[in-house]
Amino acid sequence: MLVSDIVVRDVVKVKESERIRDVLERFLLYQIGELPVVNDRNEIVGWITAWEIMKRIGRTGPVIVPAMMCNVLFPYAALLDNEDMDRKLHRLMDCNVMDIAARKAPVIRFGSELDEAAALLGRVHAHSLLVEKNGILAGKVSPYDILRCTCVEPPDL
Repeated sequence: MLVSDIVVRDVVKVKESERIRDVLERFLLYQIGELPVVNDRNEIVGWITAWEIMKRIGRTGPVIVPAMMCNVLFPYAALLDNEDMDRKLHRLMDCNVMDIAARKAPVIRFGSELDEAAALLGRVHAHSLLVEKNGILAGKVSPYDILRCTCVEPPDL
C-alpha cells in the first residue's frame, strides 16, 4: 500500500508570511500542535510546533556566559531568566512564523510505501508526516492513518 492511498488532503497550514499569533489561533481552533509552513506556491518551507513555542515562553535555567575579561576570580557569570511567561508570549505574538519554524519538515513523497512512512514516523517522533508531490504539499499522514488502513479489524477494547 502507498502513502497516496491514505493521504489526508485537507491540511491546516500557515503561510511563511504569517505571524505566531496566526499559528496559535490555528493550534487552538483545530486542537493541533503542529503546522506545515508553506509559501505562496504551496511548497513546504518549514514546520512549526507547539514545542517550539513552549521552549520560548518557558523559564530557562541560568545561562553561563563569560564575564568581563579582567575578572580573574569569577571568569563566568550566570544570567537568570526573570521574564514572566505572559511577557514572553506577548513579545512572540508578532514575530514571523519563520523566526522559529524548523526549516526541515518531516516530509514523505506521495508515492512512498506505507512501511517507509511508518519507519520515518518512528524516527522523527512527529504526530504526522507532510506528504509532498512534485514539491507541493499534497496532504499529511499520521500513525493513526497507517494503523487504520493496515488493521483488518479494530482490536476489542
